[in-house]
Amino acid sequence: MLPPEPPQETRRLQALREYEILDSLPEADYDQITSLAAQLCQTPIALISLVDEKRQWFKATQGLAVQETPRQLSFCAHAIRQPNQPFLVPDTRQDERFATNPLVTGDPHIVFYAGIPLVDADGFALGSLCVMDVEPRQLSEDQLTALRSLTNQVVKLLALRKANRALLRSEQRYQTLTAALEEQVETRTQALTAANQALHTANELLTRANDNLQQFASVASHDLQEPLRKIQSFGNLLQDQYADQLGEGRTYLERMQSAATRMSVLIRDLLSYSRIAALQERRQLIPLAAVVQTVLTDLELVIAETGTLIEVDPLPEVVGDAIQLGQLFQNLLGNALKFSRVMPSARSPSAQPKAPFIQVRVQTILARDLPASVKTALSAPLYYRIDVIDNGIGFEQKQASRIFQVFQRLHGQREFAGTGIGLAICEKVVLNHGGAIRATSQPGQGATFSIFLPN
Repeated sequence: MLPPEPPQETRRLQALREYEILDSLPEADYDQITSLAAQLCQTPIALISLVDEKRQWFKATQGLAVQETPRQLSFCAHAIRQPNQPFLVPDTRQDERFATNPLVTGDPHIVFYAGIPLVDADGFALGSLCVMDVEPRQLSEDQLTALRSLTNQVVKLLALRKANRALLRSEQRYQTLTAALEEQVETRTQALTAANQALHTANELLTRANDNLQQFASVASHDLQEPLRKIQSFGNLLQDQYADQLGEGRTYLERMQSAATRMSVLIRDLLSYSRIAALQERRQLIPLAAVVQTVLTDLELVIAETGTLIEVDPLPEVVGDAIQLGQLFQNLLGNALKFSRVMPSARSPSAQPKAPFIQVRVQTILARDLPASVKTALSAPLYYRIDVIDNGIGFEQKQASRIFQVFQRLHGQREFAGTGIGLAICEKVVLNHGGAIRATSQPGQGATFSIFLPN
C-alpha cells in the first residue's frame, strides 16, 4: 500500500538533497550506529534509511544485504508522516498496510518494525533509524530511549556533513577567488613593472635631453653673448670717439646699441628659463616671507621711484627651492611694478594718475574648493593660495591663456620693456612645486596672479 506523502514534500526533498548524502559511500560512523541499534534492541536488522521521490536508500545497514527498496514498499515512508513520534508495527502480518508487502510475504520476511524519524533542524523528516525482526515483538521504554539517542546522533552527523560540505564549497570558492586575485595581481604587477621600466627609460631620456638642453643653452648663450659684447664695445667706441663725424649715423648707431642690449637681455632670460629644472637635492622648507623680502629689497629703487605702496600678508613656509621661488616672485612683483605705471597713452589727458598699489594676499583652501579651471601638478588635501594684485593697466581676460607662453607679449617694446619670458618662468617654477598659476584681469582694472601651492 503506497503511503501518502508527508506535508511540504517538495521542500522536504529539497532539504534532503542539500545534505548530498544519497548514493554516498559507506562511512564507519553510520555503520557503528546501526550495529549499536541492533544490539540494544536485540533485532537482527537495523537501518539508516533516507526517503527520496522513488525509493528508500540505506546509508548504513545491519543484517540486510540490499542498498535500497522502492518507496511504495518502504516502512520508513510511513514513519516520516509522523516526524515527532516513533513509528511502531508489532506484527506486519496483522496490519492491512503491510500484510501484502513483498518484504513481509517474501525475503526478508519483515514482521516487526520500529523506526524513529530523522528530523533536521528545519523540521523535515529525511528518513529514519529503524530496527526490524522476523518475529512479532515490542520494545521496552529503555530501548526506545536508546533508539532516540542514536537517532539524534545520526541527525548530528548529517548536520556536520552539511556544514563540512558548505565549508568545503566556501574554501573552493575562496581558492578560486584567491587564484583569480593572484593572477590579476600578477598581471597588474607585470604591467606596473613594464610601465615603471618604460617610465624609468623615459625619465632617463628626459634627463639626458634636459642636460643636453642646459648644456646647449649655456654654450649658446656664451657664443651669442660674446659677439654681442663686441658689437656693444665697438658701438661705444664709435660713440665716444667718432660721434661728431657720424652725423645722422648716430641715430642708427643708437638703435643698433639698443637692439644689442635687448638681444643680451633676451639671451639671459632664455638661459634662466632653460636652467629651471625639476626639484631635486635643493628641496627644503622655504619661508616665503624671507623670499619676498629679498625680492622687495632688490626692487626698492623702482618702488621708491614710482611711489608704489606694497602690502604683504604674513606668508607661510613651503617645501621647494629658494632660488626658483625667488625667480617666481621677482617676475610677479617686477611685472606688477612695471604695469602699475600709468602711461599717458593709456588714459585721457584729463585722467588723474592712480598711485601704484600692490598687494600680496594669502589664504589656505581645501582641495575641493579649488577653482574648476585650476589643475595642480600634485594632489594635496590643502593648498596655499597666494595672490599678487596690482591696480595697473590690466588686460583682456581672453588673453590670460597665452601670457604664460614663451615670447608672448601683450604690449610693444616702446610701451613696456621685456622679453615675454618672465611669466613662462613663473609657470615653470609653480609646476615644479606641484602647484598651478592663473591670471585674472580687466583692462584698466589691474591684474591678479594667483599661485596655488601644496600645503
